[in-house]
Order: sequence, then structure tokens, then C-alpha cells
Amino acid sequence: MATATTHAEFGLHTTAFDVAAAFPSAIAGKTILITGINIKGLGYATAEAFASQKAELLILAGRTPAKVQECADALAKQYPDTKTRVLELDLNSQKATRAAAATLNGWADVPAIDILVNNAGISNVGTDRQVNADGLECQFATNHIGHFLFTNLIVGKLIAAAQRPGAVRGATRVINVSSLSANYSPIRYSDINWDKVNGTIPLVEQPNYAEFALLWGVDEDAAKSDTYISIAAYGQSKTANSLFSLGLNQRLYDKHGILSLSTHPGIIATELSRVVPADENEARLESFRKAGKAVKDASTGASTTMVAAVDPALTLPTRRPLAGEEDIVKTSKEVRGEDGEWEGRGVFLSDCQILENTRVWYTSWSQGEKLWAKSEEIVGQKFAL
Repeated sequence: MATATTHAEFGLHTTAFDVAAAFPSAIAGKTILITGINIKGLGYATAEAFASQKAELLILAGRTPAKVQECADALAKQYPDTKTRVLELDLNSQKATRAAAATLNGWADVPAIDILVNNAGISNVGTDRQVNADGLECQFATNHIGHFLFTNLIVGKLIAAAQRPGAVRGATRVINVSSLSANYSPIRYSDINWDKVNGTIPLVEQPNYAEFALLWGVDEDAAKSDTYISIAAYGQSKTANSLFSLGLNQRLYDKHGILSLSTHPGIIATELSRVVPADENEARLESFRKAGKAVKDASTGASTTMVAAVDPALTLPTRRPLAGEEDIVKTSKEVRGEDGEWEGRGVFLSDCQILENTRVWYTSWSQGEKLWAKSEEIVGQKFAL
């Protein structure tokens, strides 16, 4: 049976609290880890929603301990029945990510994690490419590689949750917060770090020039002769988030009953844009509004994450092999079958529902396998789950 959501009426204006209230039994008593926590962001809005329905323990992870502790203190005051633990996690460093995973794995009093929400992310890093200590473009490093490594290193705690007596298949979940910016760029397997001129790499790896030119005013011809385009590099990292969910499903669903889904939270005025001057950021948001795009607050932005994390109707995305690699650049509307299904349908949610119009490059199971192999190569470790 095709995957679907329980509440077709949920949508653009649904809040994270609305979703949590609809599925209290999927939350109460659970241990949940959320990455990327700050008081004004999606991570905190997600944590609040889980706490509102009596989650047992919220593990709050972030790179700035003071900001994470601020969130823990606020939650303790408002929701005293939900315990919190703080975990320092810098996803831009593989060494720091390994240290955080080792710390978490050493918590004997937290034997299992029911839901992992990979929410952390960076964007708007400037026009010049930034490379981290591991030699990786920083958005891809933080948004994907850090989460890929961290999740694989702590997967034992997820498996422990899924193997509890009476555990329901698909209730243990990994949610990867992506973005519709995935439409901007496929994975550049031949040029992950954006070293080469865009127009010289294989066509199936080139950015979607028309897509980001429309919203960001980037000149298409100039983009083809350029190397690094920050917003397209962000798009590559968001494509990776969705494909990572497919890679996890390939390894964890049949064997352990663990489900992974990805989400687009929407356009939200959060600290993700903190490096952008306030007047410039507001002008950008206003341009989105003029283009007919809704700008959400944190709670309506976190609602899709909540649906992905707790709606029991959601299940394994569609498996349907592509006709050929040329289909990678197509949209789901171009490749769907007569039954309305296409490769990977159900892996990506937006406005609390399955997104029915995606690029194949971020819903393809085969691309998920290709990215998994590339990610293992980057971190220098293979994971047998």
C-alpha cells in the first residue's frame, strides 16, 4: 500500500503542537535526540512540541553549550515532567562529531533512542567558499557529513529502541531536516567541493540554474562559468539529507524496523540566516512573500518534522528503479507511473504532507546508495548496520 499521512487536513498553518497533540501515544515516554538547538530555532520548537506530550527524555545537541543549556533550562521550567540532557556536538568537525558520539554512547543510563531528529544546519555562508579542517565545503560537511557520521556511530541506541519487546515496526525513526533548496543541486560526485567550473562537470551533476536564478537573482550564464555558488552548495547538502534517509532505510528498515524520512520545514526567519545583515535578510524574506511564498514561524516550520517523526501511517518510501541515469534530472511528475507512484515517493515531506512534486535526484534509492558510498569514503569508515 502506498505511504500516506493520517491527517490530510494538516498543512501550511499547522503547528508543531497541533501535530504532537494528535499523536500523544507516539511521544509519551520516548527518548528523543534533536541536533541544532537554539531558543529561536526549529530545534527548540520541535523540542517544545515533544515535551508538550510528555516525552521522557530530550537530548539536546548543539555546538554552543551555553545556547543549548538555555533551551534545556527553558524546557525544564515549562515542562518539568520531561527530562533533558545536553550534548556538545560540532558537526563541522569529524573529530568533534566522533567525540560527541563517544560521549553519548557512554551514557549507560540512556540505553536507547526512539527518535533522532537531525535538525542542525548552516546556510548563507557568503559568496566565498569556506572549507573546514577536514577539507570539505562547510555546508556539505555540517549539514550532511556530520549527521551521516554521528547517526552511524550512535545507531546502536536506535536499534536498541527498535528491538524492545512490543516495539512497532517504523516507530523508531531518523528524521533528516532537508529543504526545497534540494531542487537547486544534485550531488556533484565528480566535484563535491565545488572546485570545477559548473558548466564543465557532467550535466546530471550541474546545478538547477533556472531554479535558483528565479528566487535569488543569479545570472544563469554567469553561474555556468562560475565554480562556487553558495546557495547551490547549500542545495547539494539538502539533497544529501534526503538521500541519506533512503540510505538508512535500505539498511535499517527491513532488518531492524527503523524508518527514516526527510522534510522541508518551509521559509522561516530563524538564526540560519544569522550571518546575513538584518536589512538584507528582511529584504530577502519580503521578496519571497512577493513571489507568493509563505514565511512561517518556528512552530509551523517544525510541524512537518513532527509529522515525519510520529505519524504511524507513514512507511517505507516507494521502490521503483529508474529507467536510466538521465531520469535523475527529471521531476516526479515526469517519471511517475499510472498509479501516481515514483522512485522514492514518500521520503520527502512538506507542509505536513508527502511532497508530490520533487526532483528525482533527491528521491532516488540508487542515488542514496551512491551517496552512501561517497560518504563512507569521506569519513574513512564503512558502516555495517
